[in-house]
Amino acid sequence: MASCICRFMISVLFTVLNLTVVHPYPSHIVLRSFGYDDEISTISLKSMEYTADLINSRDDIPFKIEFEHNKIEEGAAVSWNMVSSVCNTLKEGAMTLINSVNGKGREGIRGVSDALEMPLISLSSPTNELPQFSNIFELSIRPSVTELLGDFIIHKGWDEILVMVDTQFSGLQLQPIWKHLRSRTNSSVQASIYDLPADEDDFELFLRQFNMMRNNVTNRIIIDSSSPSRIKKFLIAIRSAQFNQANYHYVLANYDFLPYDQEMFQNGNINISGFNIINKESREYWSLKKHLKDTKQQNEDITMEAAIGHDAILVIWHGFMKCLQTNDSLFHGTFRHRRFFNRGFPGIYCDPLSDRTHSNRPFSSFEHGKVISSALKNIQIGALEGTLTGNIEFDRLGNRKNFDVSVIDLVSNTKATFNRREVLAWRQGVGFFTNRTIAQHSRKIHSSRTNEDVIVLTNLVAPFVMLKAECPAGTNKTECDGNNKYEGYCIDLLRLLSEKIDGFNYLIRIGTKAGSKQPDGSWNGMIGDLLNGKAHAVVASLTINQERERVVDFSKPFMTTGISIMIKKPDKQEFSVFSFMQPLSTEIWMYIIFAYIGVSVVIFLVSRFSPYEWRVEETSRGGFTISNDFSVYNCLWFTLAAFMQQGTDILPRSISGRIASSAWWFFTMIIVSSYTANLAAFLTLEKMQAPIESVEDLAKQTKIKYGIQGGGSTASFFKFSSVQIYQRMWRYMESQVPTVFTNTYAEGIERVRNQKGRYAFLLEATANEYENTRIPCDTMKVGANLNSIGYGIATPFGSDWKDHINLAILALQERGELKKLENKWWYDRGQCDQGITVDGSSASLNLSKVAGIFYILMGGMVASMFAALGEFLYRSRIEARKSNSSSLVANFAKNLKSALSSQLRLSIEGGAVAQPGSQSHNAIKRQQVAAFLPANEKEAFNNNSERVQPPPASTLYNTAV
Repeated sequence: MASCICRFMISVLFTVLNLTVVHPYPSHIVLRSFGYDDEISTISLKSMEYTADLINSRDDIPFKIEFEHNKIEEGAAVSWNMVSSVCNTLKEGAMTLINSVNGKGREGIRGVSDALEMPLISLSSPTNELPQFSNIFELSIRPSVTELLGDFIIHKGWDEILVMVDTQFSGLQLQPIWKHLRSRTNSSVQASIYDLPADEDDFELFLRQFNMMRNNVTNRIIIDSSSPSRIKKFLIAIRSAQFNQANYHYVLANYDFLPYDQEMFQNGNINISGFNIINKESREYWSLKKHLKDTKQQNEDITMEAAIGHDAILVIWHGFMKCLQTNDSLFHGTFRHRRFFNRGFPGIYCDPLSDRTHSNRPFSSFEHGKVISSALKNIQIGALEGTLTGNIEFDRLGNRKNFDVSVIDLVSNTKATFNRREVLAWRQGVGFFTNRTIAQHSRKIHSSRTNEDVIVLTNLVAPFVMLKAECPAGTNKTECDGNNKYEGYCIDLLRLLSEKIDGFNYLIRIGTKAGSKQPDGSWNGMIGDLLNGKAHAVVASLTINQERERVVDFSKPFMTTGISIMIKKPDKQEFSVFSFMQPLSTEIWMYIIFAYIGVSVVIFLVSRFSPYEWRVEETSRGGFTISNDFSVYNCLWFTLAAFMQQGTDILPRSISGRIASSAWWFFTMIIVSSYTANLAAFLTLEKMQAPIESVEDLAKQTKIKYGIQGGGSTASFFKFSSVQIYQRMWRYMESQVPTVFTNTYAEGIERVRNQKGRYAFLLEATANEYENTRIPCDTMKVGANLNSIGYGIATPFGSDWKDHINLAILALQERGELKKLENKWWYDRGQCDQGITVDGSSASLNLSKVAGIFYILMGGMVASMFAALGEFLYRSRIEARKSNSSSLVANFAKNLKSALSSQLRLSIEGGAVAQPGSQSHNAIKRQQVAAFLPANEKEAFNNNSERVQPPPASTLYNTAV
């Protein structure tokens, strides 16, 4: 009995251990991908990595995806490189292979997959459309284009086509196309094949040569290339080709006819068609697009390569989930001891003999290959599961079936400048849905809509839209019916648009505010009404921003503005008793005082050193006085009199003194003239000193509060700005109690007017400038705009009017009509005096405006000092030479030094007296007598008096008693 109980307990223990240690699901699914190091493989790889990480981030998944990519070297041995890489990878184990290459590399991995029964997911166009070339373990995620091309040729009724292919990248197979054409119709289609140039720079030359060869022949051209960059370059070459392409019709044989490409061909009168399979309205599309943009893989729309990579991971995920739902212990023995096992042996070997560890290993295929391949082929997923290429199902050959395609057909119109756009719905196995065809005329209005009214929403914001004064609310006047009751900038703009656009018969409806996004994702205001189909367009002061651009189409901006600052006008300042000094800045007045003192000193010095400023006069006692008129006192007086433009009784006689005086006179002339002119202008202007002059001044103070309209584009600008000063201002506005936010512009403007300069309002410059011209004329704009924004006309996505409105706005801008409207409603009808407002700093002359005359004055002073020094040296040399005519050179130098010293002492002392009986006195008397003699007697007198020459004037100081 005891032994039975023990055996029962042991069996229960083992059962518990088995339940706790072994989980029916594997810990991870091993995926291995292979591709070149090129554009296609890189984009697909980034997309697959993103989707795998997204799935692994879920908390409720039974297993995770282990994804690893292997790069294959291109070249002549690419097939061997592929086989070698795949076989080496399988030694560590794999449950599904993913391939993104074409050509020989693809054949290599298909051969390994077929031999080892390994599931293979191909991202390229299918090559097994014919049963004899099929591989039951391969699935092609990219839908085949052959059936679609066949139906499109039948739809167009073409009997001849030209195929331009990339020999390196092409995946188009013509044989399945002919087979499909024969099954649908008995008519035959002729085809010619042309190879595209390998060098993208040769595309334009290739097209020109092709046109010369096929001139005046109808050409239906199918273009095939799996490289997105080459397709884009070739489309650019087509668009820029300098020859008539009226007889051409291009068809892109892939699914990458992006919106950018469609826009490029809408106005070129070039026939072109393309296919689109990607669902651009799904959340997964925008998430993947943001990821690829952040990783700098793609800046535009998602290409087919990225979408296929995303869907491939989803197919594998749902395929393995289907396997485990059928048999949850299917992979029970696949992972042991952290290794991958296949049929009891670790890894999968293409060549069993290469496994040196297990010499008895037989050749064996992947034990779960058939089950996994069957599960993958039998899945059916769609947009609800997050696919980007619509419904995903596979036929028995592993090719996509039952998928939907939008065919965009742009057809030139000889009677219009722009193409007719037609969107056709096509489904694999069914063909075109004629009753679901959506015909659109891009930039061309349907004749059936020309008599319909275009509902235009706007709101009452002066001066954009206003009620006429003679049409108050509630009036029943006939002249105030419909659109006639409104006036303003937008009303005139609508009138001009109706003149430019045929059939643009508009009916104005007054809406509420512009509109903002709600927490539930909906929109209120006029944007919400536009999205709900209540209007065809919004013409108002509607700011173009990122959030609105995501849900509606905007036209080209018809007006550019920005956020600005409105404050109350400061009170006019009264003139003080010292107003006469305000035409010159304090800096200039100080420089004038320094110049006055400096010039007086210079004139004093040059007059002292110049011998021509000294005068000899006879005293009452019979002596002689050596004097100089330019004392310190007289120099100050002479300089002041010249500045005041008054005359004096002393004038300089030396060259140096006259140079200094001339420079000072020129200086005073310019200064006095500038002062007089600026004083006249200053006294005629009313000076107003603004308390702030820029947004920086506003942000760094707290005395003046500031606010904005809540919930608008201005609030979004401050809230999401990356500029530090705007972030600080937003935090300040949010923290204020009571709130500084307003519901409307009118409320904010009223607060500016009522709070006596203690409140500033930030609003769009158009409203700011308009209110400043309205009575009571007590507000003003300060500083530059904080940003630059545009007003545009909003239309729903796909609206027929968008392109017409764009062209009309561009035409109005080029002709200056929009500028005329702006002047009409903002300035011509202003109610305030628009006189120039200047503050003290801009009214006063500053140093930069008059610096030149200071330079001239300083130059004159320096020149006069050099001239005085020259005169001083020259005169001293002459006098020394006269007193030492027979001396040696050494004595001459000694006497010259004495003469310089005496002259310097004379200049410093300011004069000297020659007493009677002295040598100087006798010399002066002799000179006076000679001055009154006739010319013939003067020479004889001088000759008799050679022995007693008059001493130099510089020695009078030494000889004077």
